Amino acid sequence: MAKTFNWRQSSPQRTLIALVVGLVLAVVFVVAGGEWVRQNQTDRLAERGQIELNRLAVQVESGITKYEHMPKLLASMDAVRLALRERDDEQIQKLNLELEQINLITEASDSYIMAADGLTIAASNWNQDSPFIGGNFGFRPYFQNAMQGEAARYYALGTTSLKRGYYFSYPVYDDTDIIGVAVVKVDVDEYEIALRNQAYEFVLLDPDGVVFSTSRPEWLYRALEPISESEQQRILESQRYIDNVVMPLPIADQRRYRGVELIDLNLTEASEQNGSRKTYMLQEKPIQLLDFRIAVLSPLTEVTERVQLFRLFSIALVIIVLLVALALFQRRRMVRERNVAMQMSRHNQAYISGIIDNTQAGLVTLDATMRIESFNPTAERLLDYGLNELTQQPFARLLDREDSQRFAALVGRMLADHLTHEHQTIEVGLLHRDGHSIPVELTISDMRLPTVRKFLLTLHDMTERKKYETELQKAQGELERRVKERTQELLVSNQRLRDEIGQHENTQKELIQTAKLAVLGQMSAGINHELNQPLTAIRAFADNAVRFLDKDQMGEARSNMTRISELGQRMGDIIARFKVFSRKGETKAGVVSLSAAVQGALTIMGSRLKQQDIDLQTTVEAETLVQGDTVYLEQVLVNLLANAVDAITDCATTPKRIEIYTEASPTHSDHLIVVVGDNGAGVPVDMAERLFEPFFTTKDAGAGLGLGLSISHRIVEAIGGDIWVRQGRLGGAEFCVRLPLVGQARQILPQEKHA
Repeated sequence: MAKTFNWRQSSPQRTLIALVVGLVLAVVFVVAGGEWVRQNQTDRLAERGQIELNRLAVQVESGITKYEHMPKLLASMDAVRLALRERDDEQIQKLNLELEQINLITEASDSYIMAADGLTIAASNWNQDSPFIGGNFGFRPYFQNAMQGEAARYYALGTTSLKRGYYFSYPVYDDTDIIGVAVVKVDVDEYEIALRNQAYEFVLLDPDGVVFSTSRPEWLYRALEPISESEQQRILESQRYIDNVVMPLPIADQRRYRGVELIDLNLTEASEQNGSRKTYMLQEKPIQLLDFRIAVLSPLTEVTERVQLFRLFSIALVIIVLLVALALFQRRRMVRERNVAMQMSRHNQAYISGIIDNTQAGLVTLDATMRIESFNPTAERLLDYGLNELTQQPFARLLDREDSQRFAALVGRMLADHLTHEHQTIEVGLLHRDGHSIPVELTISDMRLPTVRKFLLTLHDMTERKKYETELQKAQGELERRVKERTQELLVSNQRLRDEIGQHENTQKELIQTAKLAVLGQMSAGINHELNQPLTAIRAFADNAVRFLDKDQMGEARSNMTRISELGQRMGDIIARFKVFSRKGETKAGVVSLSAAVQGALTIMGSRLKQQDIDLQTTVEAETLVQGDTVYLEQVLVNLLANAVDAITDCATTPKRIEIYTEASPTHSDHLIVVVGDNGAGVPVDMAERLFEPFFTTKDAGAGLGLGLSISHRIVEAIGGDIWVRQGRLGGAEFCVRLPLVGQARQILPQEKHA
């Protein structure tokens, strides 16, 4: 076998794997590179933040502590002691001027002198809108500590100026007595303005962690960490921030990254979008001399932008590399596909030549004028002509006259526009070199070449098929003959079967009639009793009537004759019911009153029920109508009642009870179940399935034919119902007959009724 050419030089799986690996590496490069940039930029930001933090700490510490000794100098001034001792207005005014001059030189915010009772008697802001003179700040710790002889310091929001300040105080001595306190206030607002920077935010935290000074006004008097309610109450009572309630900063998240603390703050001021979140790097440092901590919050915006920029450049680089690789791959693929196409072309030519040369059909190519151009070896063997003998010869010369005309007509249709691309097939006789005709199936097809029009003839030798067709026709004729014979036999067998079915139906009818007569025979004694009673009464009433007539007592005679007529009517009804029950007839489906059928069965079985002293209870709606035949339905009920009487009699139970009631069918809403139950011995489970088989009986030999239940089963099935046996509620067996309802009876049927 020739090896099949494999034109797939490269594996698509290998290309897909290379693409997936490249994409994974690109993703790893972008993610890992972005993380490296984040770490590098974070480290650089931390370095810059630390530098700024150290610078701020030095500026704040030096800027405030330079006023630390100024209160001591003020306390040593004679003018201060003189004003505190004498409280002379002229001396106090002179002191105000001196304090104002000292403030201008030292650039302090405010300087003032407080008496021993906390009252401010002199201040550098004496001529401003809200001077400290006259104010009592004795509640401030810086005053109380100084009165104890200590150099004190304090920070708070001014109650008069409402400005934040850092306070230095010193006691004023008169010999050994403390007669007052000198205070210098340093304004914090001026430092905030000088320390603000667009590159970062700073906060100055008091020992409680409350922001005392910051580059963002909305952060003032807010805690960097949550504080307890007791601490808030203590800060409020100290009046350090007057009535400002200290709340925590809106920190959404807090974490550590590469040794530094990162926090996310919710910014809600006008300069930011409402509800926006911003990430800061938090770096803090204590200022020992002021008992403060200073913190720098450097935004990570620049870090995030650098990471995003790197990732964008990385993605762009990856895309460029992928595009270049894709272009190179596409070029290589085009070269490979061109080579594969050339090899495929050569392979296909060899492949098609092999198919043409080895096909079992003859192939002939014709030009537009239907002249032979070429044919394959199969056609050469079929015609026994060489190619050089038939080249450019009309193909029609290989056909007899009739087939040549048919072929010409076919070619005419092929040349029509609407049949240009359809295949046309005919059967023709092809002339062999020796002159005999070869039956072939000829199919002509348009080859659909782009520049010229050529046709392809496909020739299938039909010699064997024609032979098989002839044999098949003979076999078909033989088969038709046999089918006719078999059909006749089936018709005869069918007629015989219909005759047998008719005999079986007649036999069944005779069995039903026999069962009726058997029932009547069993009840003959009861019937005799039922008829003898009214006959005896009739005889007595007749004798009395004769005597009444002899005595000319016409009223009494007429009354006796009426009673005789009623008794005759009763006897006629009994005989008529037995006559109807015993007659032969076909099962006729119709509308039957269930209560009338039950009453008819009770009429027939009445004497036997009385004879056996059986208590019978019936619960059947008078308006219930079912589908069936009155006579046959009565026969079914009579059979079931007779079996119930036999069952009770055989087991000798007392009291003897039989009940007839109806219930709704749980599986068929358009059916009704009639139940006949007794308190006899019941039916064993292993016999329940066989009760309805012909000639099967549980009675003693000679007590029955075993046909009653079988006939009842056939009757119920004939009227579209079903019959079965179950354990009854009275203790014995219950025979259930399911019957189709008629009309409104389906709506008015109760679910269940019992006596």
